[in-house]
Amino acid sequence: MTGLLLRLLAPEGPDGAAGRQKYGQIAGGVGIAANVLLFAAKLLVGIFSHSISVMADAINNLSDALSSLISIIGFYISGKAPDKEHPFGHGRTEYIAGLLVSVIILCVGFEFAKSSVERILHPTPVQFSWMMLGILLLSMLVKLWLGLFNRRVGREIRSQVLIAAMQDSINDVITTGIVVIGMIASQFTDLPVDGYIGVVVAVFLLRAGYGIAKETFSMLIGEAPDPELSKQLREMVLSFDGILGVHDLIIHNYGVGRSVASIHAEVSAESDFIAMHEIIDRAEKEVNQKMGVFLVIHMDPIAVHDARIMHMREQVQAVIDSIDPPVSMHDFRVVDGEKTINLIFDVAISFDYDRSVQLKVFQDIRSRICALDSRYNPVITLEHEM
Repeated sequence: MTGLLLRLLAPEGPDGAAGRQKYGQIAGGVGIAANVLLFAAKLLVGIFSHSISVMADAINNLSDALSSLISIIGFYISGKAPDKEHPFGHGRTEYIAGLLVSVIILCVGFEFAKSSVERILHPTPVQFSWMMLGILLLSMLVKLWLGLFNRRVGREIRSQVLIAAMQDSINDVITTGIVVIGMIASQFTDLPVDGYIGVVVAVFLLRAGYGIAKETFSMLIGEAPDPELSKQLREMVLSFDGILGVHDLIIHNYGVGRSVASIHAEVSAESDFIAMHEIIDRAEKEVNQKMGVFLVIHMDPIAVHDARIMHMREQVQAVIDSIDPPVSMHDFRVVDGEKTINLIFDVAISFDYDRSVQLKVFQDIRSRICALDSRYNPVITLEHEM
């Protein structure tokens, strides 16, 4: 059914910015339609049964419909072309939409936690009917389908908003199931089961809202790039003739399919730099075409044919390889003095290690290099591995 619906409404497929925007808006429209219908049905069940947990579930569906509306607006704005004020496009709008969705879910969760506690303190009998139970079970099936729909579309267009909507739909299936259990259990006890179930539903909402907020907020403030993307980009740049090594990769995310990156490429100092510049240009263009990343490459010349410098580099590399925790070295160069030889290089260490470990690494590298030759003076810049 999902495939048929997508083929009917978007026969051109999800490729390109326009196709991606179309798929996102279709998912939002389907979400609005399904959640409005579920809200109306559950609200009627909640009113007639006097069940606070069912009404909480109904309002949750209404908030989901509002979330879908926000996602439609987010996809529309994020699909706009770059302009003077936003030269890298509006892709991060989608992350803002996800953050707004999380805020709505959190607000609904807090409100129904409060209402459920009041129901526990002041119990009201819950009416039961098989028709009401059937409506709730049917809503679970609709939500399960909606979750699978959002998962498929979200994966096809790599949308964090739709992946969050998928998770929210699965949470709704669970919470409605809990509501059903509570409705049945309330027929066999005088305990305010409905209020307790309402609290459980509210906890699910708060947990889901927090998870979505954490993930989208991380993207907005600039999280680390996907390791697989970094690996592929490095390997592609290294595949070009004349590029001997790469380092200092930085990737900025401006929305799905909108990344800007820079990297340092090591080349022989004896290279034909006009020819090397053409290779660098070709590497930048190919990365952009194949990976959708706007890449800027900075050339770092290294002396690969100077035996003396290469010997010192190999000595330092051996020291680097012996260090624990693992680190990497780049930008090695030598500046001779009258009585000292300045070995200048950068060392990259993972963010996983705190300042005390970094200081120990710095001291270990320096002491081991100085032990190789009394003339050596290591000039080390510590930085983080991306």
